[in-house]
Amino acid sequence: MLKRMLLVTLLVSGAASPLVACGGSQKDVEVKGKDTETAKLAGDWEGTYEGRESGRSGTVKFSLQLGRHTAEGEVYMGGETPLKIQFIEVAGGQIQGTIAPYTDPNCDCQVETSFLGIVSGDNISGEFSTKIGATGQIQTGTWQVTRTAK
Repeated sequence: MLKRMLLVTLLVSGAASPLVACGGSQKDVEVKGKDTETAKLAGDWEGTYEGRESGRSGTVKFSLQLGRHTAEGEVYMGGETPLKIQFIEVAGGQIQGTIAPYTDPNCDCQVETSFLGIVSGDNISGEFSTKIGATGQIQTGTWQVTRTAK
């Protein structure tokens, strides 16, 4: 079952980048899915996210090269230390993923984030959710990106 998702800011650089081509880095993220599904994500994407409860907003960017199943990815919260994307899967026109647990600056506590989006041509839109470890509270938001180049 696909999870609802949380995305604060996403930067996934294409698999053809030198870091990936040279054997990888800590930013490497496996993109799971059939070639026909991952092909729908080929290109450069840019957009925004907005948290409902947190009030945070920012930019979302990612890039994936056609035929690749590895991307370089991190999540940024307004210039803070980058957060690692842990998992991305594409199936049935949906993209889902998780971000490695991180310390949220609002509560100074560990949180877990997941995201889900619907791929529709040159647009992807979706939702994210963050679970606050200390209280179990769930915070949600929305995100959307548009393909800027193929």
